[in-house]
Amino acid sequence: MESLTQVPILVVSASPYMRGILKFVLETMLQTEVTELESEEKALMFLKNLEGAPAMIVYDYTSNAYLLEDFFGYLRAHQKTVRIIILVDEVREEGKELLKDLQQFKLIDEATLPESLIDEARTLFKDSPLLNEDDYCRISIDFLSILDGINKNLFIKIGADKYIKIYHEDDTTNILDIKKYKSKGITYLYLERATAMWVIHQIQNQISIFLKANNFRFVLRGASDTPEKRFEQKILRIDDEVHVDKEFKETIDRAVEKIRHLVEKETKVESYLKSLKEKQDEYALFTQKMNLTSLIACLLAKQLDWISKSTMDKLVYASVLCDITLAVRPHLLAISGIHEYEKIKDSLSEEDQKIFLSHPRDSGSLIKRYFQSAPPDTDSLAFQHHEQPDGHGFPQGLKADKISPLSALFIIANDFSYYFLKDDEPSVDDFVLKAHSRYDYVNFRKIIKALEKLKK
Repeated sequence: MESLTQVPILVVSASPYMRGILKFVLETMLQTEVTELESEEKALMFLKNLEGAPAMIVYDYTSNAYLLEDFFGYLRAHQKTVRIIILVDEVREEGKELLKDLQQFKLIDEATLPESLIDEARTLFKDSPLLNEDDYCRISIDFLSILDGINKNLFIKIGADKYIKIYHEDDTTNILDIKKYKSKGITYLYLERATAMWVIHQIQNQISIFLKANNFRFVLRGASDTPEKRFEQKILRIDDEVHVDKEFKETIDRAVEKIRHLVEKETKVESYLKSLKEKQDEYALFTQKMNLTSLIACLLAKQLDWISKSTMDKLVYASVLCDITLAVRPHLLAISGIHEYEKIKDSLSEEDQKIFLSHPRDSGSLIKRYFQSAPPDTDSLAFQHHEQPDGHGFPQGLKADKISPLSALFIIANDFSYYFLKDDEPSVDDFVLKAHSRYDYVNFRKIIKALEKLKK
């Protein structure tokens, strides 16, 4: 093991993922040994056998730990000069009350990691020889296995100041590759400092998702990734749930705002449709469908005098997000409904089948969890956009009497977008003719009448 200042920092957390984050961040910022332990029991044993005191203790607070009182009691009695950082899921008053007698503690909200921990380390060790400014930062192989490929230059240390590149930024560092080095007794690889700070930034962007989900692996987006791959990586699937990071959420909010301004204009349907048809492209399908569904849905709502801001916002948000998990899977996005899916499902992989069938539920879940600016019940529009009034839609197989008027409008707008973008010679008249029989149900008839009037 390389020579480091032997003033250890102690990290205590039941989560190996949290220990990995804390160890990496602290060893990037400080020239010191970070000891990671998974329980208060092991932390007590470590502290009692340690000569001297650690430079800092970072403790991932667990209210039901059976040795919690013993742990805090020992810290109060024997570690009075040590800075103790306590991570909590949110800074509650009862937490402050529990720890009020521990003078040297500081509570940090887990959701603010790793930035808050970096700030604390910089403050605590200001002008200290412990501060790490080396050009290369070490990263443990155990932590690398938590990352979903790093796609950055990785080095191995072979001398006091000599590093050899073993992975190029275009390579994918998968778990098996990393285990090859671990089997040789190597516990650390190295990143250039700029890369290490980039990794910390990516962790910052995804920490809220990490805290919500089990078995999360941090997705690092390399500069060499295609735009399609980057887009898909922003939509994370964890334990059959979908999540988005803060940066991507903000991108979607901006897209909604832009489309909202578009639909507020008195756009002529025929000229817009002509322009749209002339610019079709496989990977543009998502954008075109999103824009067209927004426009048609809002024009239909205006025709029916459903013109409240809340209604318009619901339709735009649902249009933007209802197919978001299919955005870079054009072969799935092009499937207009369950009837078409049944015809081709045998040609799809199991993963593609699962993603297609779950995308209405996934999009509704994303709206509800991440887009508080969307009006209430927007998630229902996305969840029901592939339902059909005869009960043969999905995911719930709802019949017309269980589908709200606004959902009926959105279903027809979605259907129109598929028809227009996929038909060789589409026209509003042709769609209306077909729709009269398909949507001859309560809640749907008046929507078709409103569509007929859009041309007039």
